[in-house]
Amino acid sequence: MLWLYLHCYQLTLDAYLREGDPSGSAGTTLVKQSSHQAANNAVVVYCNKHNRVMQCNHDARQAGIEIGYGLAQTAALCPHVHILPFCEDDEKSLLTQLAHRLYPLASDIVLESSSGLAVRLDNLTHYYGGHHALWQTLKHELLSTQTHFNFASAWSIEAAKVLALHKANTYFATPEKIKHTLALCSLTLTALPSKIIDALLRVGVRHIHQLLNMPVHELGRRFDNNTITYLTALRGEVVPRVTLFRPSAHYDNALELPFEIESAQHLLPFITRQLEDLSHYLRARNLNTTAVVMQICFRETDTLSLTIHSALPQSSTNSWLSLITLKIENLVLPAPAVGIALKCNQFEDVDGDSHDFFSNRFNEIAQKQLIGRLNAKLGESSTFQPSTVDSHQFEYMTTHMAAQTSAYASDVTPTLIFEKPQPLTQATHICFGPIRLNSEWWHNTSYTRDYFIAQTEQGARLLVFKDEASKWWALGVFC
Repeated sequence: MLWLYLHCYQLTLDAYLREGDPSGSAGTTLVKQSSHQAANNAVVVYCNKHNRVMQCNHDARQAGIEIGYGLAQTAALCPHVHILPFCEDDEKSLLTQLAHRLYPLASDIVLESSSGLAVRLDNLTHYYGGHHALWQTLKHELLSTQTHFNFASAWSIEAAKVLALHKANTYFATPEKIKHTLALCSLTLTALPSKIIDALLRVGVRHIHQLLNMPVHELGRRFDNNTITYLTALRGEVVPRVTLFRPSAHYDNALELPFEIESAQHLLPFITRQLEDLSHYLRARNLNTTAVVMQICFRETDTLSLTIHSALPQSSTNSWLSLITLKIENLVLPAPAVGIALKCNQFEDVDGDSHDFFSNRFNEIAQKQLIGRLNAKLGESSTFQPSTVDSHQFEYMTTHMAAQTSAYASDVTPTLIFEKPQPLTQATHICFGPIRLNSEWWHNTSYTRDYFIAQTEQGARLLVFKDEASKWWALGVFC
């Protein structure tokens, strides 16, 4: 077997820096200022539980701050340092997002910890045509996420993890190179308990090759079963049982903002980042969606939930961004926002039969896009779709009720019906007719009318009729 281990050592810091990246169509002046500020000021990720710096950027290291420093020492070295809180759950969420990006390329993925994941390689070389093509594909996807990582490959997850923590940053494809590099690694990089490492150091065992060269019966006398299992996995002699990653059936991505935002328009750069992740999620699974739910989180106020619908199933970042921009254009936040989340539970398969390059589908798509933009701008209750009902009379044939279903359809059904018939005063010529209809017997008024389709000089088509007194009236419009 061959496993690749990725040690993503600054997930929280990478997410913060990505949020300040002005790439994308929604970049604003605010985002450019945040990117400039993040690049020229010290930023650290601090764990309050252990009172130590977990991650730091280049400017923080230039100021003398190192991983493991306490808060007092960090503040003394750089009084204006920007501190981000460390949350293990947030790191796991970011790592899960990375696993979602890699899953279409490699199916056997293991989330080993909150900062590391392993990818099985030996069963993929046949599909990619060799190790070089496989690594270049994975590397390109990893670099596109702007995530910093150390990596290495080995015969087991345990050995690959040690090499990645050793910062080997090499794709090893042969056992000889793996064994040679693994022998140089320190015992402190292994997952052995600190008590065992201290005991081994006291007897002069400082590197892994000294430990791996010990006979099996010597290991059985000195260590417990868990330690022996780990050491045999480090040697590649056994394969421990692991739980493979499987993508979720729905999309749920939460993002904590690097600073409080009071204007809804300033949320667009962060929404763009989430829409890009959603677009990648949908494209990788050949899916579209017609609805997304955006939640804006506040520190002391209830979460604001907005549902955005699209009349046309789509996965494009720009299409969804235009709808969300219209939705929040006049939105006033009740309090400064501290986080946003994007959820999607309704998916539709992409219909390959509908993508015919030789048919003109522009009018239909443009109509649905217009409906989606009107719904986002004016609200779901401000637009309606005309439909027909079971009636042979034109006055009752067209309805605007969204819940109405049609079991009857006619080629001469008008799109819109006037509330009351209007006298026909403009010049027209008859295109179709007549159709003679009598009123239904249960209505109070009884009449007999001859209906026609007439066209005006401007090209508009009207539903007109002549009553029993030979007077002409306009009743509806065809669109």
